Amino acid sequence: MNKQYSKMVTTGNTTKNKKGVFNMKSKRNSIVKLISCTVLAVMMVFGAALNALAADPYSQGSSAANPATAAVTKVFKIPVNTTAPEATFTFSITPAGVNGGSVTEGMPALGTNGKVTVSFKQGQEATFTENGTQYFVAQSADLLANLLKDGTPWDAGAGIYKYTVKEEADSSIITETDKDAKEYGSYSEAEYEIEIWVEEDANGILFPLYIVGYYIEGKPDEHYPETPGDGKLDPTPGGTIPGTSSEIGELCSQIIFTNKYWKTSGPTTQDPDMNALEITKQVTGNNPDLSAYYEFIVTVSTPEVVGVKDKKYNAYIVDAEGNFVSLSSSTNPNIPDGTSKEPDAEYITFTSDTAVKVHLKHGDRLVFFELEVGAEVQAYEKVVNNARVKYSRTFSTTGDFIMPVNTTGTWGFPRDPGDVGPHYIKEGAGANTATFVNNMSGNPPTGISVDNLPFIVLIGGALAGLIVFVMIKARRDAKNRA
Repeated sequence: MNKQYSKMVTTGNTTKNKKGVFNMKSKRNSIVKLISCTVLAVMMVFGAALNALAADPYSQGSSAANPATAAVTKVFKIPVNTTAPEATFTFSITPAGVNGGSVTEGMPALGTNGKVTVSFKQGQEATFTENGTQYFVAQSADLLANLLKDGTPWDAGAGIYKYTVKEEADSSIITETDKDAKEYGSYSEAEYEIEIWVEEDANGILFPLYIVGYYIEGKPDEHYPETPGDGKLDPTPGGTIPGTSSEIGELCSQIIFTNKYWKTSGPTTQDPDMNALEITKQVTGNNPDLSAYYEFIVTVSTPEVVGVKDKKYNAYIVDAEGNFVSLSSSTNPNIPDGTSKEPDAEYITFTSDTAVKVHLKHGDRLVFFELEVGAEVQAYEKVVNNARVKYSRTFSTTGDFIMPVNTTGTWGFPRDPGDVGPHYIKEGAGANTATFVNNMSGNPPTGISVDNLPFIVLIGGALAGLIVFVMIKARRDAKNRA
């Protein structure tokens, strides 16, 4: 804005009033300078603010035909091996006021009637996978796409229009995909403010020149564990697909809402075959002792998506006939941590990321029911003399792994070479089995083989003949001495 100042014209410049005129001119000049400096300072501050906005990567337009744009980014996190469900997420954009006030009159509704949505299809391929988590990343349509570009939506005139954006958990939908499993989900509780700086373009038409985002303190999305920089966010929609979690904020709108979904691999049931994971022991080879117990070290880890530290799981031991084993029996080396009602059996408690020692004999199975799909598993068996251990897994694309000769300590997964893991369980009750087979060797035989029976009969006959011969000869010698 340019203000016009009139010049003071003096006449009658006589000696009598020369001093007074001089004083008047000085006073007026001082006032003019003061006003000019004030206006200049205001313009410099406003210009600096605009320059600061222009210098940062915030959404910026140039005219009513090319306004600033803004979008919402949805990050949908699911553990690996889990099929993405059909899901639709809804976000509300609520007017908060103009130019720092709370009056919302003259503020246009953004999106479609103040809402935008982001959807995912069932079985959709992940945008990328990172550390055992699938990331599905999508952006909403431009929040201002439905506004007219003739300046009429901005009835409150030029200024800063403020809106709040948050997810409507009640109207967001995750469709169940597996009736035989338990499904879980969580919604983002983040809330954001966006400021739309509305100005006139060269043709005098109002348009969004800048759009700046802020997240509301105390309600950040997990993508922002701390205040990002000066708290300002760039809501500009991105056109490049991110390949890592760190690229989401760089390549997409920084108005980010993170949701999660996970499921169990098998429901809690009394049928031990309907499980999330089982570790099975088999013994074969030369004269194996099928009653001997073998020591295992087992660790299960909760998927990061679940967001629970030190989560606990109950595991049961099932024998070769499919019966739950009594762990408090005097002959069982395992120590029970409790007894459940469903199933009615004693259990061993596993804490996420903590190794637990378990003892299994031939035909025994260590069974978990409520592990999540994508949970990580590690299992090692203590090596015993005269045993060659082989293990295989149904939740891995790799083949069997046979213990190298002279291995000591433990043998199992993950370990070098070739099977370094990590190993994540997959969907499906009964679909996750790790089988350890001990092939025993070097044990002395304690019975008679049917295959050797003819030879044993011949040897027995020869021995009997020799005995008869010795007895007859002994009698003859006795008679001769007599």
